Amino acid sequence: MYLSKVTLASSGQAAALFARFGGNGAYSGHQMLWQLFTHASDRPFLFRQEIGPGGRPEFYVLSQIAPTQDLPVFQVQTKLFSPQVQTGQRLAFKLRVNPTICVTDEHGKSRRHDVIMHAKHQAKQSGKVERETANVLMNEAAHQWICDEKRLAAWGIQLDVLPDVERYTQHKSQKKSGRQVQFSSVDFQGILTVTDPERFLAQYAQGFGRAKGMGCGLMLIRPL
Repeated sequence: MYLSKVTLASSGQAAALFARFGGNGAYSGHQMLWQLFTHASDRPFLFRQEIGPGGRPEFYVLSQIAPTQDLPVFQVQTKLFSPQVQTGQRLAFKLRVNPTICVTDEHGKSRRHDVIMHAKHQAKQSGKVERETANVLMNEAAHQWICDEKRLAAWGIQLDVLPDVERYTQHKSQKKSGRQVQFSSVDFQGILTVTDPERFLAQYAQGFGRAKGMGCGLMLIRPL
Protein backbone atom coordinates (compact mmCIF):
# COMPACT_ATOMS: atom_id res chain seq x y z
CA MET A 1 0.00 0.00 0.00
CA TYR A 2 0.95 3.64 -0.42
CA LEU A 3 0.11 6.50 1.93
CA SER A 4 0.18 9.98 0.42
CA LYS A 5 -0.42 13.53 1.50
CA VAL A 6 -1.88 15.52 -1.37
CA THR A 7 -2.33 19.27 -1.55
CA LEU A 8 -3.27 21.61 -4.37
CA ALA A 9 -0.34 23.40 -5.94
CA SER A 10 -0.16 27.19 -6.08
CA SER A 11 -0.87 27.44 -9.79
CA GLY A 12 -3.51 28.61 -12.19
CA GLN A 13 -4.14 25.02 -13.24
CA ALA A 14 -4.81 24.01 -9.64
CA ALA A 15 -7.15 26.95 -9.20
CA ALA A 16 -9.00 25.90 -12.35
CA LEU A 17 -9.30 22.32 -11.07
CA PHE A 18 -10.69 23.54 -7.77
CA ALA A 19 -13.11 25.86 -9.55
CA ARG A 20 -14.30 22.93 -11.65
CA PHE A 21 -14.84 20.43 -8.84
CA GLY A 22 -14.58 22.33 -5.57
CA GLY A 23 -18.26 23.21 -5.15
CA ASN A 24 -19.62 19.67 -5.13
CA GLY A 25 -19.34 18.81 -1.46
CA ALA A 26 -17.73 15.54 -0.42
CA TYR A 27 -17.72 14.30 -4.02
CA SER A 28 -15.28 17.09 -4.93
CA GLY A 29 -12.36 15.29 -3.31
CA HIS A 30 -13.26 12.07 -5.09
CA GLN A 31 -13.32 13.83 -8.46
CA MET A 32 -10.09 15.75 -7.94
CA LEU A 33 -8.10 12.78 -6.62
CA TRP A 34 -9.13 10.63 -9.58
CA GLN A 35 -6.72 12.77 -11.62
CA LEU A 36 -3.90 10.97 -9.76
CA PHE A 37 -5.16 7.50 -10.70
CA THR A 38 -6.17 7.69 -14.35
CA HIS A 39 -3.87 4.69 -14.92
CA ALA A 40 -6.19 2.52 -12.76
CA SER A 41 -9.22 0.60 -14.00
CA ASP A 42 -11.22 1.10 -10.79
CA ARG A 43 -11.03 3.26 -7.66
CA PRO A 44 -7.85 2.01 -5.96
CA PHE A 45 -7.81 4.48 -3.08
CA LEU A 46 -9.35 5.66 0.17
CA PHE A 47 -9.04 9.25 1.25
CA ARG A 48 -9.67 11.68 4.06
CA GLN A 49 -10.07 15.38 3.40
CA GLU A 50 -8.92 18.05 5.82
CA ILE A 51 -8.78 21.84 5.66
CA GLY A 52 -5.24 23.06 5.28
CA PRO A 53 -3.64 26.51 5.61
CA GLY A 54 -5.65 29.28 4.01
CA GLY A 55 -8.72 27.06 3.79
CA ARG A 56 -7.25 24.99 0.99
CA PRO A 57 -8.14 21.30 0.92
CA GLU A 58 -5.52 18.68 1.73
CA PHE A 59 -5.95 14.94 1.49
CA TYR A 60 -4.57 11.80 3.07
CA VAL A 61 -4.77 9.01 0.50
CA LEU A 62 -4.29 5.27 0.97
CA SER A 63 -3.90 3.47 -2.33
CA GLN A 64 -3.04 0.07 -3.74
CA ILE A 65 -0.96 1.68 -6.48
CA ALA A 66 1.28 4.74 -6.41
CA PRO A 67 -0.39 8.00 -7.48
CA THR A 68 0.91 9.97 -10.43
CA GLN A 69 3.64 12.29 -9.18
CA ASP A 70 4.10 14.79 -12.01
CA LEU A 71 0.77 16.58 -12.32
CA PRO A 72 1.23 20.36 -12.02
CA VAL A 73 -2.03 20.76 -10.09
CA PHE A 74 -0.93 18.71 -7.06
CA GLN A 75 1.90 18.47 -4.58
CA VAL A 76 2.18 14.79 -3.65
CA GLN A 77 4.22 13.22 -0.86
CA THR A 78 4.07 9.41 -1.08
CA LYS A 79 5.61 6.60 0.92
CA LEU A 80 5.22 2.84 1.03
CA PHE A 81 2.86 1.94 3.85
CA SER A 82 3.13 -1.48 5.46
CA PRO A 83 2.29 -1.16 9.16
CA GLN A 84 3.62 -3.89 11.41
CA VAL A 85 1.15 -4.55 14.20
CA GLN A 86 1.00 -7.24 16.87
CA THR A 87 -1.73 -8.77 18.99
CA GLY A 88 -2.29 -6.58 22.02
CA GLN A 89 -0.67 -3.52 20.48
CA ARG A 90 -2.42 -0.22 21.25
CA LEU A 91 -2.77 2.43 18.58
CA ALA A 92 -4.10 5.97 18.62
CA PHE A 93 -6.56 6.41 15.78
CA LYS A 94 -8.69 8.92 13.92
CA LEU A 95 -11.53 7.62 11.77
CA ARG A 96 -14.22 9.25 9.66
CA VAL A 97 -17.06 6.83 8.98
CA ASN A 98 -20.58 6.72 7.60
CA PRO A 99 -22.50 4.90 10.38
CA THR A 100 -25.79 3.35 9.29
CA ILE A 101 -28.38 1.01 10.73
CA CYS A 102 -30.81 -1.31 8.96
CA VAL A 103 -34.39 -0.79 10.21
CA THR A 104 -37.37 -2.99 9.35
CA ASP A 105 -40.73 -1.19 9.18
CA GLU A 106 -44.19 -2.52 10.05
CA HIS A 107 -44.54 -3.95 6.55
CA GLY A 108 -41.39 -6.03 6.88
CA LYS A 109 -39.41 -3.83 4.51
CA SER A 110 -35.82 -3.12 5.49
CA ARG A 111 -34.21 0.25 4.89
CA ARG A 112 -30.83 1.65 5.82
CA HIS A 113 -30.76 4.79 7.97
CA ASP A 114 -28.18 7.20 9.30
CA VAL A 115 -27.79 6.09 12.95
CA ILE A 116 -27.50 9.66 14.20
CA MET A 117 -30.63 10.94 12.48
CA HIS A 118 -32.45 7.75 13.48
CA ALA A 119 -31.62 8.46 17.14
CA LYS A 120 -32.74 12.09 16.72
CA HIS A 121 -36.00 10.95 15.12
CA GLN A 122 -36.64 8.54 17.97
CA ALA A 123 -35.98 11.32 20.49
CA LYS A 124 -38.57 13.52 18.79
CA GLN A 125 -41.11 10.72 18.71
CA SER A 126 -40.65 10.13 22.43
CA GLY A 127 -41.03 13.84 23.16
CA LYS A 128 -37.38 14.36 24.11
CA VAL A 129 -36.75 17.30 21.83
CA GLU A 130 -34.43 19.39 24.02
CA ARG A 131 -31.13 20.08 22.28
CA GLU A 132 -29.08 18.72 25.17
CA THR A 133 -31.04 15.47 25.28
CA ALA A 134 -30.89 15.04 21.50
CA ASN A 135 -27.11 15.59 21.47
CA VAL A 136 -26.60 12.99 24.21
CA LEU A 137 -28.74 10.45 22.35
CA MET A 138 -26.92 11.15 19.09
CA ASN A 139 -23.52 10.62 20.75
CA GLU A 140 -24.81 7.43 22.35
CA ALA A 141 -25.98 6.18 18.94
CA ALA A 142 -22.54 6.90 17.43
CA HIS A 143 -20.83 5.07 20.28
CA GLN A 144 -23.17 2.09 20.04
CA TRP A 145 -22.38 1.80 16.34
CA ILE A 146 -18.60 1.81 16.66
CA CYS A 147 -18.59 -0.31 19.85
CA ASP A 148 -20.67 -3.12 18.35
CA GLU A 149 -18.83 -6.30 19.33
CA LYS A 150 -19.43 -8.09 16.03
CA ARG A 151 -18.17 -5.10 14.09
CA LEU A 152 -15.04 -4.75 16.20
CA ALA A 153 -14.35 -8.50 15.96
CA ALA A 154 -14.63 -8.28 12.16
CA TRP A 155 -12.18 -5.38 12.24
CA GLY A 156 -9.74 -7.28 14.48
CA ILE A 157 -9.73 -4.68 17.26
CA GLN A 158 -11.27 -3.78 20.58
CA LEU A 159 -11.93 -0.44 22.27
CA ASP A 160 -11.02 -0.27 25.95
CA VAL A 161 -12.55 3.21 26.36
CA LEU A 162 -15.18 5.10 24.39
CA PRO A 163 -13.62 7.16 21.60
CA ASP A 164 -14.36 10.87 21.33
CA VAL A 165 -17.06 11.91 18.87
CA GLU A 166 -15.40 14.95 17.34
CA ARG A 167 -17.80 15.89 14.58
CA TYR A 168 -21.05 14.93 12.91
CA THR A 169 -21.51 16.20 9.35
CA GLN A 170 -24.28 15.90 6.79
CA HIS A 171 -23.12 15.91 3.16
CA LYS A 172 -24.85 16.63 -0.12
CA SER A 173 -23.22 16.09 -3.51
CA GLN A 174 -24.18 15.35 -7.09
CA LYS A 175 -22.66 12.65 -9.30
CA LYS A 176 -21.90 13.06 -13.00
CA SER A 177 -25.18 11.34 -13.80
CA GLY A 178 -27.02 14.09 -11.95
CA ARG A 179 -28.03 11.77 -9.11
CA GLN A 180 -28.08 13.47 -5.73
CA VAL A 181 -25.99 11.84 -3.01
CA GLN A 182 -26.77 12.48 0.65
CA PHE A 183 -24.98 10.85 3.56
CA SER A 184 -23.51 11.68 6.95
CA SER A 185 -20.16 11.16 8.58
CA VAL A 186 -18.90 10.95 12.14
CA ASP A 187 -15.32 11.70 13.14
CA PHE A 188 -14.00 9.50 15.96
CA GLN A 189 -10.71 9.80 17.81
CA GLY A 190 -9.46 7.37 20.42
CA ILE A 191 -7.29 4.38 21.26
CA LEU A 192 -7.73 0.83 19.99
CA THR A 193 -6.15 -2.50 20.83
CA VAL A 194 -5.33 -4.94 18.04
CA THR A 195 -6.81 -8.39 18.69
CA ASP A 196 -6.25 -9.95 15.25
CA PRO A 197 -3.45 -8.29 13.24
CA GLU A 198 -4.21 -10.13 9.99
CA ARG A 199 -7.89 -9.24 10.07
CA PHE A 200 -7.18 -5.65 11.09
CA LEU A 201 -4.72 -5.04 8.26
CA ALA A 202 -7.04 -6.65 5.71
CA GLN A 203 -9.88 -4.38 6.86
CA TYR A 204 -7.53 -1.41 6.95
CA ALA A 205 -6.73 -1.87 3.27
CA GLN A 206 -10.44 -2.10 2.38
CA GLY A 207 -11.55 0.78 4.59
CA PHE A 208 -14.03 0.91 7.44
CA GLY A 209 -17.77 1.34 7.00
CA ARG A 210 -19.60 2.75 4.00
CA ALA A 211 -19.28 5.80 1.70
CA LYS A 212 -15.61 5.07 1.02
CA GLY A 213 -15.76 6.90 -2.29
CA MET A 214 -16.90 10.01 -0.42
CA GLY A 215 -13.97 10.36 1.93
CA CYS A 216 -14.98 7.92 4.67
CA GLY A 217 -13.27 4.74 5.84
CA LEU A 218 -9.59 5.71 6.01
CA MET A 219 -8.21 5.22 9.52
CA LEU A 220 -5.18 7.23 10.55
CA ILE A 221 -3.10 5.39 13.14
CA ARG A 222 0.05 5.90 15.19
CA PRO A 223 1.71 3.71 17.81
CA LEU A 224 1.44 4.82 21.43
